[in-house]
Amino acid sequence: MRNKALLLALTLVVACGAGPARVNPAAQQAGLRGGVAAQPAIAQIAFKGSDGVTIQWPTVQLDQFDSNPIQINDYKPVFQNFQTARSYRLKLTNIPNREGMTLYPTLTVNAVSARTRAYLDHNAIPVKFSEADFDQVQNGNFVTKVIFLPNPQFQNLALSGGVDTIVNTQLPAGADPIVEAQNRGAILAVIQIGNKDLALEGANYGFSDADAIPGEQLPIIGVNGPAWGTPAPQSEKNMTELPTVPAPDPEPFFTPVRPVPSTSIPEVEGNWTNH
Repeated sequence: MRNKALLLALTLVVACGAGPARVNPAAQQAGLRGGVAAQPAIAQIAFKGSDGVTIQWPTVQLDQFDSNPIQINDYKPVFQNFQTARSYRLKLTNIPNREGMTLYPTLTVNAVSARTRAYLDHNAIPVKFSEADFDQVQNGNFVTKVIFLPNPQFQNLALSGGVDTIVNTQLPAGADPIVEAQNRGAILAVIQIGNKDLALEGANYGFSDADAIPGEQLPIIGVNGPAWGTPAPQSEKNMTELPTVPAPDPEPFFTPVRPVPSTSIPEVEGNWTNH
């Protein structure tokens, strides 16, 4: 009876969903193949900034910022979950000392990689909207902030085990913050802020790929490029671009030197035999 009661209690606990659920790797792979839906990866963002700034984002339609508003401050982060490998358009209002200013930054959350998995399993990605960012945007500058997990050789004692941020306005002219972050570590998220007013009619429609002029695009791992560790697809193009060892020269490296007859030395006549 005691064993039956214990078994019944365990059954009720499982049926009610108590306790954390583990994702079955086999079921996750099946979801990628079109079977059971795979659970999307979630990253937690820790927002900080000037006191009272309100943040919203679309949840149903791309042109409607219909999420529950959150207010941030500079002394305690406000946490919010977002799916990885996606971009989100945010709406910033109630910016202190900037009456009527509304910004629409883009938050791009990078895909989880082998380098960032352990960090994202236990930490939130810090995203801060500073007064310096607002000043740059108000002056007509485009701000790009890259939050990345630095490699050990780029960590200092204060940031040991933490993250770092690169802002384009703090780099020399022409330097790309995304390239700098990729050279120093693994990118976690990218924030881009400009002064475009999406409240104007028709301003909230973005450009499509057909509108872009073909050219060299900077790959971001997990954003517009494959995630770290993804093998290259087998295609005719990448097979022809693989480095090949040149075939050896069929001719020998050295050709034998043939003796050249000399005409400057006269022939010796006579017999050298002693008489």
